[in-house]
Amino acid sequence: MNKTFCTYPWTSLTFLKNGKTKICGANRDKDYDPSDDRKNTKILKEARVKMLNGEPVPGCEFCYEREKNDYWNTKRKESLKIWGKWKEEFIGQTSGDGTTTFQPFYIDYREDSVEKLAGIINDLPRVRVLKLYKIDFDQDWSLAFKKLKNKMGHFYCCGQTDKIRFDNEFLDVESRSRRVSIIHSLTENTIEQTINKVKDLQSVLKNDEDEVQLYVEVKKQITETFIDSFTAFDKEFPNIKLRIYATDLIAKQGDPIEYYNNEISIVEKMKDIAKSSNNQDFQALYRQFT
Repeated sequence: MNKTFCTYPWTSLTFLKNGKTKICGANRDKDYDPSDDRKNTKILKEARVKMLNGEPVPGCEFCYEREKNDYWNTKRKESLKIWGKWKEEFIGQTSGDGTTTFQPFYIDYREDSVEKLAGIINDLPRVRVLKLYKIDFDQDWSLAFKKLKNKMGHFYCCGQTDKIRFDNEFLDVESRSRRVSIIHSLTENTIEQTINKVKDLQSVLKNDEDEVQLYVEVKKQITETFIDSFTAFDKEFPNIKLRIYATDLIAKQGDPIEYYNNEISIVEKMKDIAKSSNNQDFQALYRQFT
């Protein structure tokens, strides 16, 4: 396919707060109010047409820029690798104006209504990926989990160190893999607290393809507190993925993780760690900023 084509406008649905949506979690454009048919909003139809014609899509610079660096993956490339086998099917179900009848199977859910999520899952014929992001983990999500079909491909769950909580139904869902992403807040979580939380997760996520990721939250600048935290996590967990959650970029409406330019001043403070670290993700991130 061409270099702007991506599966996300066909295979995924993003549910943001206040009933809003957008092309995908990484798209840096503004939020869009959905139409009655959420999978055929104006912005999604326009994106599909542009992608099929090989034209760039506004807001997708997150992937376009990162793909200039061969050593780093992008959501666009990842989507083609995972969902590309369905491209003939969903392209064949898409009309000239971008309207599609293809039923998506990736849910990126960021609202707090358990009943709504249960209804969404129940109405879709196949749900292969469920990503829960910044939801209220104090609620009982078992109603939604019980609606999940067997043999799901992936199950994502994201939240701050002290807010992650699982129902047994989460662990009992028959799934090829589960990825749980912990966000370490430099102001609200201690290093020890986050290390213990990661170890707790590793003790219950025991499938071969289960994964724990650790994000270090950054506001405005990379501080010494960040350096201390990242160094401790790198030493304690050399084999798990460490990421930067750059909250100063949320206003730009892009995925606030792994940014590619100089919007946060990190290069000098990351240099020493990058040289001494065995963590390949961190080394790649440092190269990306230089």
